[in-house]
Amino acid sequence: MAMILTVVAALLITFQTSPSDTTGLNNLSVGKALQIAYTHNPRINQLQNQLEAQRQQPALSLGVDDPDLSYAKEGIAGGSFAEQRWVISQSLDFPLTGFYRYKGEKAGTRSIIQELESLKLQVKENVKKAYTRLAYAIESSHLAAERVDLFTSLRNAAQARSDLGESSRIDAMQADLQLNEALNSRDRALQELMDERYNLFETIGLDEEQQTYDISFPDTLQYVNIAVNQDDVMNSVQIHPQLERIREQRVAASYRTKAAKSGYLPDINLKYYRQDFGSGFDFDGFEIGFTVPLWFGINQSNEVQQSKASERTLEWRYIEEQLFVKKQAEQAWHGYETARTNIDRFQASIQEKSRELVDMTQRGYRLGELDLLTLLEAQRTYLRTQQSYYETLRDYYLRVIELEKFLQTDIIFK
Repeated sequence: MAMILTVVAALLITFQTSPSDTTGLNNLSVGKALQIAYTHNPRINQLQNQLEAQRQQPALSLGVDDPDLSYAKEGIAGGSFAEQRWVISQSLDFPLTGFYRYKGEKAGTRSIIQELESLKLQVKENVKKAYTRLAYAIESSHLAAERVDLFTSLRNAAQARSDLGESSRIDAMQADLQLNEALNSRDRALQELMDERYNLFETIGLDEEQQTYDISFPDTLQYVNIAVNQDDVMNSVQIHPQLERIREQRVAASYRTKAAKSGYLPDINLKYYRQDFGSGFDFDGFEIGFTVPLWFGINQSNEVQQSKASERTLEWRYIEEQLFVKKQAEQAWHGYETARTNIDRFQASIQEKSRELVDMTQRGYRLGELDLLTLLEAQRTYLRTQQSYYETLRDYYLRVIELEKFLQTDIIFK
């Protein structure tokens, strides 16, 4: 099983630099992954259809019912009648009521638009984070392969010195154990690579039939020094779609309250008659009626109080969401700043010195100037340093991706 996993993962790693098809799935970039996610995400598709339905609501909320057409005949006796008439009647809500409902539904439409934008930002964050973790797993597999190469060279050198009698067999045995441990670490790294690969496929909703082993991932983890101003991040929080959605819901709720208050005003009913008193339809008539909100204490008052309570609920929800989004933005920026400082430190000295330390101890060991333990410790230091660098680089990418959600712009993986 380990051999099969190694072969499959080796093919995946090899394909990373393959200049294959950049439009199909053979070369799955972040941009392509986002296109698939936007198309296949169930929640996005639900909201898009919900938005289409909501766009019809403003016109439906005006309170204009279909007219009634009726025919009446009175005083029928012996083939004659006293009167016959045609009646067209039309019921209308009080104009202010329809106006407020219309404005409220418009605000509801804008709220769904903001919710859709917020969801797309979240989907983008999820996809980019999944891709970052996969890119980190690929780099970790490269490092695991380098670990095997280092300890293979060490085992060969220790065995050669043991055969020449320059060191004990214990050194050779210890070097062999270290090589086996490196092989186990490589298998674990390759398994993590496979796991992150399928996590990305699940995140973007890729069909099972398309999840083939020849898919390559061209976007890699490369440090790009990005300056993000904290004030810009915090200022952008106030216009984040997550908050704009609730703000529009509050506007819609305020219009619903006004519409409920306008319920105290009378609705209108109009009727037009064409009358015939036995000599043809020679007469016209009309009728105007108004509803009387006699039971306002039961109907309108309770509806107004209910609407006001809903409005206050949304006000508190906005405050809660504002504090939550602000906390997320603060944590993302401080995490980004810490990761950026650590990377600068790695690149300034730690990486170069750890590599130089390995080269010097390898030469010293081959010349018999250093013992095996010194070389082992130098190699472990180098590998730990490299692993820490990639972990910090991964965290840096993850934090920048979080900041993108608040700034609403692409910074990495453009």
